[in-house]
Amino acid sequence: MSDSQLPTPAPGSEDDERQPEVRLELTRTGVQEVLSLYSQEQRSGPDEPTFSLRFADLEAAVRERRRMLGYGALAGALIGLLIALASTPLYPVTAQVVIERQESTAAEGSTRASGGSSFIATQAEVMQSDSVISEAVAAIPRAEHLDEDADPVADAAAAVQASPVSGTQVVALGYLGPDGAHGVALLEAIVDAYRNVLRRDEASRQSEKLRAKQAEIAVLDEEAIELEDKLAALRLENGTFGSAEDTADAQTVLLRDLASQLTDVRNERIALENRLATGSDQLAILDPSVRSLQEQLWEAEAELSRVRLSLTPRHPSVEAAQREVTVLKRQLEESSKATPDALERDIEAARGLEAQLSDVYEAERKRMASVERDRREESLLLEELERVRALSDERRGELLDQRLVTRLAETGELGVHARMIESPSLPEAAVWPRPGFLFVVGTLLGAFIGLVAAVVSLQRERAHVHTAQETWVPPSPREAAEINPR
Repeated sequence: MSDSQLPTPAPGSEDDERQPEVRLELTRTGVQEVLSLYSQEQRSGPDEPTFSLRFADLEAAVRERRRMLGYGALAGALIGLLIALASTPLYPVTAQVVIERQESTAAEGSTRASGGSSFIATQAEVMQSDSVISEAVAAIPRAEHLDEDADPVADAAAAVQASPVSGTQVVALGYLGPDGAHGVALLEAIVDAYRNVLRRDEASRQSEKLRAKQAEIAVLDEEAIELEDKLAALRLENGTFGSAEDTADAQTVLLRDLASQLTDVRNERIALENRLATGSDQLAILDPSVRSLQEQLWEAEAELSRVRLSLTPRHPSVEAAQREVTVLKRQLEESSKATPDALERDIEAARGLEAQLSDVYEAERKRMASVERDRREESLLLEELERVRALSDERRGELLDQRLVTRLAETGELGVHARMIESPSLPEAAVWPRPGFLFVVGTLLGAFIGLVAAVVSLQRERAHVHTAQETWVPPSPREAAEINPR
């Protein structure tokens, strides 16, 4: 068999004439090794990883490296036992607390209300807060497992866990620590401290509401006093001693009376002017005084005629009746002459009175507009004052209810209530450490680590053999000729 990798001189050259033909003959085993190495070189690329794991490799590692697996399992078991011996025992303590909200109104009394999931979750956070835990730790003796420099609040906070039970109003309170008796006392103290915190928080909240009501009432009273001062200043500025409403009513009555008087005076003036326009003859008839004198004259003349029928003309009765008739005629003539002048004087007087009443009416009507404006301003102030007073009275009623609610909150009868439905009890045994569990886990983990070490060791050994095979160099032509001469 000729080696294809050896250099072959060109035909006809001097080297071809001088060098003899060299052939390399290998045994069947050598040929197989060469082909195997060649095929591996062709299959392996520059980027292909050199490490591969197959089930045969695991089987070979278990078969050829049993001792390494045994050492790993033994070491893991010993480590598990050491952890079990060195670990501090932990005891679990549990309790369950029902959270309820107690509400109260003045009309309906106290009622219980259930909170939502977010409310229960919030209460669980409050239950395991530092303030509640610090108060609980201060109420019980110091734990025996703590050192002098250890913080009992931090230790209790790390050991206590409060979690809401889904779909209920229950909070599960748990303790996991080295002292079960201390855990029982701590959980009971936490529930008591939580109740105290709830009571103080509710009392503080209701006290804040009470102070807010009182401050609101004080502000309303100050506003009412300010409105009363504005009302008094407005009345003093307008010159009214009573309310503007009464002043407006009185002004309305005064205007109505003035209008009535003005109407009467105007009617009287018009009547006098009409009488004056009828003439002197008609004035005598229409004048009441003239008509009265005329009637008296008629009666006197009738009396004179009667006495003349029965008495002599010289009789005193006849003369007296004659004198009365003469006087009445003279008065009637004088009244008839004086009536037009009197009517003119009466008309002038009526006109003057009408003008005076008109001026007074106009002045009072203008004053009525001012009074009406003042009445509107005062009405707005009075409405605002009444609204403030009504609101103040309403707040005073609410203040009495708030005082009652505050007292209920101070006594713990109002707000959020915590009721323990499952009291904490001493655990029967510690949940940690578990020697059997640690032994099994340590053994399995050690055996796994031993298996990994065996596989790695076996792969390294195979890689070393592979590297030694790759470094094989084919013999030179001279060596090949010595091994297999022609």
